[in-house]
Amino acid sequence: MSDLAAPHILALTAYEPGKPEDELKRELGIDNVVKLASNENPYGPSPKAIEALSRGSLQLHRYPDPSGHDLRQALAVHHGISAEELCLGNGSNELIDLICRVVATRGEHAVFGSPSFPCYRIGSVAQELRFTAVPLRDHVHWSVDDLLEAVIPETKLLFVSNPNNPTGSYIAKGELARLLRSLPERVLAVIDEAYFEYVDAEDFAPSTELRETRERLAILRTFSKAYGLAALRVGYAIGTPELVTTLNRLRAPFNVGTPGQVAALAALTDPAHLRTSVEATVHDRAKLAKALETTGLQVAPSQANFLLVDVQRPGRAIYEALLHEGVIVRAMPAPLESSIRVTVGKPEENERFLQALQRVLRESRV
Repeated sequence: MSDLAAPHILALTAYEPGKPEDELKRELGIDNVVKLASNENPYGPSPKAIEALSRGSLQLHRYPDPSGHDLRQALAVHHGISAEELCLGNGSNELIDLICRVVATRGEHAVFGSPSFPCYRIGSVAQELRFTAVPLRDHVHWSVDDLLEAVIPETKLLFVSNPNNPTGSYIAKGELARLLRSLPERVLAVIDEAYFEYVDAEDFAPSTELRETRERLAILRTFSKAYGLAALRVGYAIGTPELVTTLNRLRAPFNVGTPGQVAALAALTDPAHLRTSVEATVHDRAKLAKALETTGLQVAPSQANFLLVDVQRPGRAIYEALLHEGVIVRAMPAPLESSIRVTVGKPEENERFLQALQRVLRESRV
């Protein structure tokens, strides 16, 4: 079956999602499981979103609105832009893949950081693009100069996760503006802001404030993280009407289902819930980082809802041992193989993780 797919597809390493709780329960028979692996909002979605889904009038026998009209109109008001500047996606992942397919052709070039969100690499390889994975400084921090140096005449795409997954690092407003101004006009800069709601750094600015710096700019947002709607897969891109029209040429029809559109629309009307859950996570992020550092572990400074923790031994082994404790985190591949990534959960979940980690680190099996 080696000829089943194209060689560049067979060479891909599939995206590895966080282990589901039910899977761990089946495998190890553990009932009390804490999942801190997928950067989900432990406080869940707005009650208004849940209420909207439970009204019983969603007409599930009908296809969803293919344009997502009501949600796009609400997002347009939310951002102070036109609905023509918005493209809905089945999560940000679909939009990343769509951008690669629409903007660049085989043999052209993409730039992204490493380590960063693996879907930039997957989307590039699937489109048979050449790419440069720019090493982050100390495997943690972005360097605008390094990104610009990686751009070549064939470069059509540049992806930046800001804040970055899995390191939690960010590019400050001044440096991001310099990056956007310095890129050649032909390059589409894709700024993925899946975690921007969790940023409290004073020198950070969302790229929506920098749209005047360049025309070829796509900003990715999601309802999966801070809004707590990961199961419904709703993301969106902000760009010029020309870019959105072009993306819609290839965007799958009915790509965002009715429940997702309805829940996201309701979530937008509840900024208080968003603020409360974000503030709790930011507070507990600092508390969890301090507790980990007190044990002698190295924690990367994070502006997201997770922490990258250098456990100073094989991270995969720590991950496996924590599974037996009923705690799911994320093991990191090279060059972060001595690290794990842990989502900031509720206080009791964070404490459960800390106690389990201390036991694991003491045990000889690790």
